[in-house]
Amino acid sequence: MWSYLIVPFAWIMQQCMNLLNNYALALIAYALITKLICFPLFMKQQKSSLNMVRLRPYQDELRKKFGNNKERYNAELQKLYQREGYNPMSSCLPLLIQLPLIFLIYSIVRHPITYVYYGEYFTSNTAQRIYELALKLENLPESVQKVVDGITADPTKVSEISNYELQIYNASSEVHIVGDKLFGLIDLSGTPSQDFWSWMLLIPILAGATGFLASWISQKLNAATQDPSVQGSGKMMLYMMPVISVFFCYTLNCALGWYWIISNVLSILQTLVLHKIYDPKKVLAEVEAKIAREKEMKKEKRSAAAAKKAAAIAAAKKKKK
Repeated sequence: MWSYLIVPFAWIMQQCMNLLNNYALALIAYALITKLICFPLFMKQQKSSLNMVRLRPYQDELRKKFGNNKERYNAELQKLYQREGYNPMSSCLPLLIQLPLIFLIYSIVRHPITYVYYGEYFTSNTAQRIYELALKLENLPESVQKVVDGITADPTKVSEISNYELQIYNASSEVHIVGDKLFGLIDLSGTPSQDFWSWMLLIPILAGATGFLASWISQKLNAATQDPSVQGSGKMMLYMMPVISVFFCYTLNCALGWYWIISNVLSILQTLVLHKIYDPKKVLAEVEAKIAREKEMKKEKRSAAAAKKAAAIAAAKKKKK
C-alpha cells in the first residue's frame, strides 16, 4: 500500500527534476507543490481555530462557574461544542497529514536514483539500472561491493541491489555521475553526522532555526486561538520540535534536511497569509462586542421589567387608596 502512495509524489518530484535539472531546486519546487496541495486543509484548520475563538468567551464563563468541578465543566463544555457544531479534533487533520508527507519525501530521498534521477519507480528495469551504475564505480563500500560481485556471479540476484541504492548514490555523487551540491558546497547525499567539520552542519542548524521561527510566529499570531489550559504544552513544543528537527537532520542525509528547511520557510509564509485572511484578534473583538451587546440588552430588559413591576406596584397602591 505504501509503495503505491509513493508513486504520485515520486512523479511530482521527477517532473520537478526534469524541469529544473537540479536536485536542490527540485526539492524546493516539490515542497512548494505539496504545500499548495495541502493549503485547503490548513485553511480549514484556521477556520476551525476561529470557531474556537468564538467559543472562548463562553468557555471562560463556564470555567468561572464550574472551574472547581472538572466533571461538570467538561460536561457543559461538550454541550457547548455540540450546540455550536464544533469539533476540537478537526484542527488536528492537517498535522496528521503532514506526517505521512514527511515519510513520503524521506522514502524518495532515500532512493534518489529510482525516484529522482531515473524516475522508473517500480519497473523491473530499475534494479538493473542501479546495478549498471554500481559497475561504473570504484569507491563502493565493501558491503555494497560484495553484493555487486554476487550479482555478477548470479544475475538472478539483481533485485537485491536496490537495498543499497543510497550508498551507491553517495558513491556516484563523489565522482559526479549523479548528484548536486547545494550552493556548490553541501553534498545533498551526505550526512552531517558522518562529517562534522563541514558545510553540511549548516543543514541541521538551519532546520532547527527555521523550525523554531515557524513555531514562534505561529504561536504569537494565533495566541488568541490557544486554550489557556494547554499553553504550557505549546511552549514545550516550541522548543522540543526544533530539537527533534536538528537531531533528524543531523543523522539523515542533507536532501531531507534541505526539504525540511524549505518546508519551514513555506510554513512561515503560509501562517502569515492565513493570519491575514483569518485574523483571530478581529474575530475575538467581534465576539466580545457581541457578548457586550447581549449583556447590555439583558440589562435593559431587566431594567424595563423592574420599571414595569414598580409601576404595577405603584398603581396597585394608588388603587387601594
